[in-house]
Amino acid sequence: MKTKYLGLKVFLIGVVCFAAVFNLETSPFRYLVPSAPFSECPDNQLAGDTYVYLYVGGLIPKGLMPYRDFFDHKGPLLYLIMALGICIGRVAGVWLIQSVFLFASAYFAYKTARLLTSRAASVAASSLAVMWYSLGETGPDTLAVPLILASLYSFVRFMLNGYTIGRLETFGVGASFAAVLLMKMNLISLWIVFTAAVVVSSIAGKKYMFLLERVALFLSGAATIVLPVLAWLWSKGAFDDFVRVYLKFNLTDYGDPPPLGNNLLFFIPMIFRHTAQAAAHWALYFFYNLPALLVYLFIFLYEKNRAQKILYASQAAILLLSIHFIGAKGFHFVYYCYPMTADYLIFFALAFGFIFRLAARRRVAAVALFLLLTAPALRALAVPPVTDWAKCRQILRSNPEADLSTLERPIRFDRPALDLARYLRENTSPDSRINGVGCSVYWYADRVCACPLLFEPEAKLPYRGQLPLSRFRPLSFLPAQKSFKLTFYDDEDGNSPEYIFERRHRNFRIGKNRIGEKSSPGEIETSPEIEQRLAADYELIYKNEQYDLYRLKSRPRE
Repeated sequence: MKTKYLGLKVFLIGVVCFAAVFNLETSPFRYLVPSAPFSECPDNQLAGDTYVYLYVGGLIPKGLMPYRDFFDHKGPLLYLIMALGICIGRVAGVWLIQSVFLFASAYFAYKTARLLTSRAASVAASSLAVMWYSLGETGPDTLAVPLILASLYSFVRFMLNGYTIGRLETFGVGASFAAVLLMKMNLISLWIVFTAAVVVSSIAGKKYMFLLERVALFLSGAATIVLPVLAWLWSKGAFDDFVRVYLKFNLTDYGDPPPLGNNLLFFIPMIFRHTAQAAAHWALYFFYNLPALLVYLFIFLYEKNRAQKILYASQAAILLLSIHFIGAKGFHFVYYCYPMTADYLIFFALAFGFIFRLAARRRVAAVALFLLLTAPALRALAVPPVTDWAKCRQILRSNPEADLSTLERPIRFDRPALDLARYLRENTSPDSRINGVGCSVYWYADRVCACPLLFEPEAKLPYRGQLPLSRFRPLSFLPAQKSFKLTFYDDEDGNSPEYIFERRHRNFRIGKNRIGEKSSPGEIETSPEIEQRLAADYELIYKNEQYDLYRLKSRPRE
């Protein structure tokens, strides 16, 4: 029997190792022929937002500050984690931190599931949870998962242990809450339900001193995270900017009121509105929401044990609250399911427990249910040649005449940005004033953008009136057409950047462009205004298939 339990633990450790090596996007070993370990991982194409977080985190060791010297609206703890990883070993250092977080997630996932089901079902549930969320982008949505799972473990223990929770455990729950709050504030639904359960159960049991003591411990735990971060921001003169950006901007300015479909799509694929592609996205990303909710509600209705009955009702509430918070601003939510791993975990544990019991009587039905449950996460097992083949198929559907012979293997769509970064690193000084749109370029070139407002100028950004940073010039909603004045900034003294890079052509685009037409390779994006202004003041010194790099002419600007 001990050998069997040891085998289950070895299996879980193997799953976590596989996910860390092949799933995490920052892993140096992500591809079959990996880049050099602990290097810049040049063969990995990271997600666009990941480059933003790396870039902002990389400013901190240079003596710059988020919010004060660069506009991004995620929490400060995210940038500190990124800065720590960068100091350890740049991208691979971030991967090491993520790997530690992955093992912590597996540990708390297993411990939580074990409170409710068998060892085998707990290993299966925690393995699926780890495989699932390790596919997410490197950002607050995935870095918060181990903290969410740790508090979920305490929450389940609280509900099943006579509504009691230890002092140290309460302190840890408060610290976890504060850490997630300082990474991304719309991921705190678990703690809202958790604290409500503690307050209601304590008042109902007339345990007023217990409640006061636990509130003090919770706040003390939160203070150990919040106060040092706020003190750091204050000491660097970035506290006011933090308040304007992370608090005011996120709560009042960012995003528009969402259509009803934003929340419905978390449960039902709206094929009639978004075509079959939405159904495919739903199957890959939101497949677990509706089954999990139905299971929680079904067990709530038929469960006889009062504590477990309330637990499953609480899980349903956490799931619904998570969906509301995540979709509340009308954001694009292709990958936002990953922070809901905690909402899925107990559903996984109960489902696998049922399937393993069913296997003793109806093996075929049990296998079918097992495959159905695990299908959305099986794409994690696809090797790079398979994923590259799928990408090529997508390109050809949008651009039947596309020449794919120029694409290297593994396919990397931002290869031109990497080539531009290499040119900048070899031909410009570290303190050169450079402007252009593309955090990946600055990150790989190890250069700092001359403008703190780095964004896609053709996008409709949710700025209302003044930008939240008072020293930045006022902007209203940006137009669809690029504008030189909105894209390339002079500094406060009127000095122009020494170098400007422009993404003149787009590479292969999968799907449709912003005006609803099929994309074509080499489609021109630059406006005539930008072309004229660049020709008047700058000279072209480097060009590849997507980017043009310009250098300021020697004559002063008129």
